Amino acid sequence: MALLLPLDAVANKPAPWVGASLAGVRCTGTVGFGPFDYTLRGGDNVKNLEIVESHHYTAAVDNAVGGADSGSYEGDLNYTLRAWPNHHRALLSVIKYQINFENKLAQTKLKTSPECYLQRAINYSPNDIVPYSLYGYYLRKVGHIEDSVKFYEKAMALDPENEKVAYSYSLVLMELKRYDEAVKFAKVAYHHGKAPKNLKEKLIKLGVWKDD
Repeated sequence: MALLLPLDAVANKPAPWVGASLAGVRCTGTVGFGPFDYTLRGGDNVKNLEIVESHHYTAAVDNAVGGADSGSYEGDLNYTLRAWPNHHRALLSVIKYQINFENKLAQTKLKTSPECYLQRAINYSPNDIVPYSLYGYYLRKVGHIEDSVKFYEKAMALDPENEKVAYSYSLVLMELKRYDEAVKFAKVAYHHGKAPKNLKEKLIKLGVWKDD
């Protein structure tokens, strides 16, 4: 049974379902309690997040080993993302589940596709870079690498110094043989963080890496 949020819980703003799935089916869904913006999860929203996570986005759900208590895994993910559309870890969870399904490692197809959750999250909190970068990651994983570029571009436009997004974007650009751009974003990743060395090593082997 879904747990009700406190009576004094106030939604940050509406979060309609927008866009369409990769198969061209219009995204639809119910709207439960909330919605609340994950980038504003402090202050008055702390208790609302605690309630949802403690009853729906539990460690079992986060680690994809089952639903919370006696609930279903998908049901708990859906509840979490209806209440917190841009919940970063829950969005990654639906992506991982879908990838497992595509690879025949999960038996049940999600009723709501990851792209619908992601488009709703982006529409709801357009200045949150995480849903953009996650959408780019997801599209790359399911074979829509060209489409992934615009989401990485948007994430980097919002946060040009983000080393994690820069690293992932560089990998995409390298696959597309856009090597000069791949080097540019790889250097952002290595300048600001401790990115894995294999990206730089690949770019060196390709003869495109040049030290400044």
